[in-house]
Order: sequence, then C-alpha cells, then structure tokens
Amino acid sequence: YDSLEMVMAHVYTDLFDPQQSAAASDAFIDLLLLFNARLADTTNDIRATPRRLLYRVIELYLQQGLEPQDLTIITFNQDLQVEKTLNRLSTSRRARQNGRVFDFPGCYELSDGELTTPTRDLSVFPVTEGENEGITVLKLHGSLNWFSTHRNRRPKPQHLFRTDRKIYVTPRQSIPANITYMGTGRRQNTMPVVVPPVSHKSGILHQQIRELWRLAEDRLGAADELVIYGYSCPPLDFESANMLERSFGGTDKLLRVIDPSSTALLRYVELLQPKTCSYFPSSSDFLRNSQR
Repeated sequence: YDSLEMVMAHVYTDLFDPQQSAAASDAFIDLLLLFNARLADTTNDIRATPRRLLYRVIELYLQQGLEPQDLTIITFNQDLQVEKTLNRLSTSRRARQNGRVFDFPGCYELSDGELTTPTRDLSVFPVTEGENEGITVLKLHGSLNWFSTHRNRRPKPQHLFRTDRKIYVTPRQSIPANITYMGTGRRQNTMPVVVPPVSHKSGILHQQIRELWRLAEDRLGAADELVIYGYSCPPLDFESANMLERSFGGTDKLLRVIDPSSTALLRYVELLQPKTCSYFPSSSDFLRNSQR
C-alpha cells in the first residue's frame, strides 16, 4: 500500500492477532518513530510570519472584533504551526486589541498536563500562569510537544497507549527526534503523545484527549460559523466525520470551506447538508471575499 494510513491501519489490526502481534508490534513502533521524526524534521524550521496565510486568516477575525476567547481552533495536525502563529500574533497590537491572544499551555485545555522545563537554553513559548484567556487550540490527534515517559526507547504498544499515562508538555518551539526527561533521579525516554493515522482511534485515545474531543464537539455545536481550512475529512476518519455531523450537520449556521479541491466541498455538503455554505479554492480568495 502506497499510503501511510493504509499501512498503519493494517499493522494496527495485526496488533490484536496473537499470531501476528509480535512482528506487528515491532513494525508499528518503527512506523510511529518514523512518523514522529518526519513530522519534526519537516515542520521545525517553518517560521510563522505575518505573510503566512494561517496568520492572516486568524488576524482577520481578530481585527473584525472577535474576542480571542470566542475563537476555537480545532486541529488534527500534531505540529506546532498553530502555536507559533498565535505566539507571533500575540506581539501584534492590532491582533490583541480585544484581549490576550495566546496563553501557553492553557490554550490546550488539557486537564492534567504537567509543564516541563528544558535543561538547556532553547527557544520556548512564553508561559502564562492561570486559566486560558486567549484562543483555544484543541489538538485532537495529540501534539509533538506532548510526551509520555517510558523505560525503553521502544515501548510496547500496550504501554504506549495506556489511556491514563501521564502527559507532559514541553514549551520548546522546536522538537528534536529524541527528548529525554530527567524524572525522579534518573533519565527516562519519551514518546510524543500523538494519535497515529488508524481507524477506530477511540480505542487508544488517552483519557485527556478523549475529553478534548468532547469539548470540540461542544464548541462546534455552539459555534456561529465553522471554517474548514485544508482538512478533507478522509473516509477512514470515522470519529471526525461523526463528530462533525452530530454537532454541525443540518444547521443553518455558516459553513466556509477553504480547499484547493472542490471534492472537499462536495464531501462536506454531503456530510453536513448545510443551509449556508461558501467555498474558497485558496486562502487568498477567502481573505479577499471576507473583508467586511
């Protein structure tokens, strides 16, 4: 299969076959390590500048008077581009005219994520004490800067997907392939808390991430407007499609789809049956047509 999702889906299924589980376990950990390393390698050096289209889309809503607390970003990406963008926006007087834009790590709404302190002088996000007063960022597939600790560099899947394992959050803006954590007197290995691209994710969702899904559904149900930006809702992503359909399907609220492929628009029209929908083949088209 020439698709990471399809390969992982098949290997993940074999984890539960007693005759295949040993080989599948090794293959699955290999894929996950490769997946995490590739995410870090391809996104660490991307800079968030005012010229970036994501920056300009968020800035547009803030300049139109939306208070940061009334804006929720729901993402299935595990990289840190949203956080870098909000951090850069927080330095803009025009963007923060209606309130604080970026509270880290409160933006994540994690109920029990422990913030760590890097042992070296690194580029980190500024930490804000107290509850989140800025834009909420719900990362439903986890994040590269969330991690769990393990004795072995290659933990077994049953340890890696324990739904009650402790989640740590590092403020690093750049995530190396291997982070170690100095715990109670000894150095421990870590693995990013990311949800792999497999079907039936609900079976391995950490209890804190499961709570983020519930919160995301609440926010979608309460939203006046939904902007879907570059997410095609693939056929194997049953949980995401069901959540969108339950919370937003058949409403008279405004749906906006930004995607170069018109098939994405068709996907959401069939899934959500919106009464009001706008389609934009690019972010530039969205920005030009959304000035009020």
